[in-house]
Amino acid sequence: MKVILTEDVATLGKLGDTVEVKKGYARNFLIPRNLAIVASSRNVKAQQHQLLDIEKKVAKALADAQTMGEKLDGVSVTLTRKAGETGRLFGSVTNMDIADALAEDGVTVDRKDIILEDPIKELGDFEVSVKLPHEVSAAIKVTVVAEAAEEAAEEVVEKAVEEAVEEAAEETE
Repeated sequence: MKVILTEDVATLGKLGDTVEVKKGYARNFLIPRNLAIVASSRNVKAQQHQLLDIEKKVAKALADAQTMGEKLDGVSVTLTRKAGETGRLFGSVTNMDIADALAEDGVTVDRKDIILEDPIKELGDFEVSVKLPHEVSAAIKVTVVAEAAEEAAEEVVEKAVEEAVEEAAEETE
């Protein structure tokens, strides 16, 4: 069955393409989700008239993707995780963790668009790419640092002990 795509479909083609698909795929998936319409003679003629609108929509989507790519390029995210003495993390940093950190900074990115070959399992700086629509990609910097809770707790205890010693010394004087 021939259909005209009304949205970009990753496995089939771009917006406005006429493609041949199996009837069940068209009836059960593409058409109910408004991803395609049947390529009847009437729809083909209507598509030719709407080609300008489609081109404008594609140009706007490309501009939005490029704007998002420029916004994301060079963004730095710092994640704090528990780590051992060797710098190995207890657990790992995944694309979901990175997406959550970006969301806290006000940048909304789907976790599926963040490309990590393997989860991050060490402390350090990492370059992570983000896949955006229309073949646009951006690189963000992810810094994983050790959680300093134990060191901070030790410093607080040391300060409290020092203050108690000073107060005791002042009272004896």
